[in-house]
Amino acid sequence: MCGHGQRGMSLLELLIAMSIMALVLTSAFPLVDQMMARFQMARDHYVASTICQARIERARSVPYTDLPLYSETASLVDDFGNASSPNGRFQRTTSVVTNSPVAGMTTMTIQTKICICSRWGWRSHLHPLKEGTYICKFTDEGEGMSFLFTEYQK
Repeated sequence: MCGHGQRGMSLLELLIAMSIMALVLTSAFPLVDQMMARFQMARDHYVASTICQARIERARSVPYTDLPLYSETASLVDDFGNASSPNGRFQRTTSVVTNSPVAGMTTMTIQTKICICSRWGWRSHLHPLKEGTYICKFTDEGEGMSFLFTEYQK
């Protein structure tokens, strides 16, 4: 029992307080969602550049004459650069041009495009969607690297 001059919150006061709190939280949701999308974008660019760098590092361990074997077009890969079709979140293209820019040198260029589906927050667990409104889309957004290999002669 409450003493004289003390009383608890009425049901109406509680409902008003909860309504104000719900309004504040609802208005903050777009800000939180935008921050998460920007974080995901930064992460995707970091992973895409790491995929490019890893491809170059793997190519450095093969004989010079085998470098053309690394050519590929629009291969779907996972976050670690491993082939992952149809579930790849990244699309990697590797071009190898021998005797470029001069004889005895080979230029390897890697382009990694990012699937923008991962920016959809809660929908990312459904990735990749192959049909419907939210189909997986690769844009020109991504990372790229080039590396020159030299044929060493003994």
